Amino acid sequence: MSSTKSKAKLFFYAILLVILLFGFLSVFIPFSGTMFTLELVGFVALVVLGFAGFVGYSAQWGERVLFCVFLLYIINFLLIWFFTDLLYMILLIAALVGFLLSVPKKETKELEKKEKSSSQQQKPKKELPVKEQEPHSMVFDVPPPQKITGTPKSKTEYSPGKFVASKNGKVYHVPKCEWAKRIAKGSYVWFTKKEDAWEKGYRAHSCIE
Repeated sequence: MSSTKSKAKLFFYAILLVILLFGFLSVFIPFSGTMFTLELVGFVALVVLGFAGFVGYSAQWGERVLFCVFLLYIINFLLIWFFTDLLYMILLIAALVGFLLSVPKKETKELEKKEKSSSQQQKPKKELPVKEQEPHSMVFDVPPPQKITGTPKSKTEYSPGKFVASKNGKVYHVPKCEWAKRIAKGSYVWFTKKEDAWEKGYRAHSCIE
């Protein structure tokens, strides 16, 4: 129904534009000078716009162009009436009828948007092919033992010696001394001779004879 209505409306627009074109042509031909030049330029512009409106009528912008064409006809006939005191009532009425028919309506725009959205929603979505899944076996594969690649704990290697001292202290002890056991790991300094400890600035504890 909408396509037949649009075709009938387009046919009616064509009749109106033919009447207006030939009527307008007969109006400005008797003019002379700048008036004739201006009307001729307007006539050519209206012909081009009318043709563009028919070409784009299937789209949304075509009828809007025709709306502008009819509006320009109305303005032109009113200007002719103002400057020459000649009122072409039939042509003015034809332009008004075309103008009123081509007024863009908000309701039609909203309906078109709703129809587009509903048509997009009704389109069936493509079903993706379902891959056949293999049945899960009851026997579970035992994962291979993972090698632990953790960094081994840093072990402090001690050089054996007869005397021990702390890096942070200035006193050396016998390894069996209670004070030697209190030295923190990693802070041991070993000496094989007392002279070695003396050279490095360490003094003997009371545990050393």
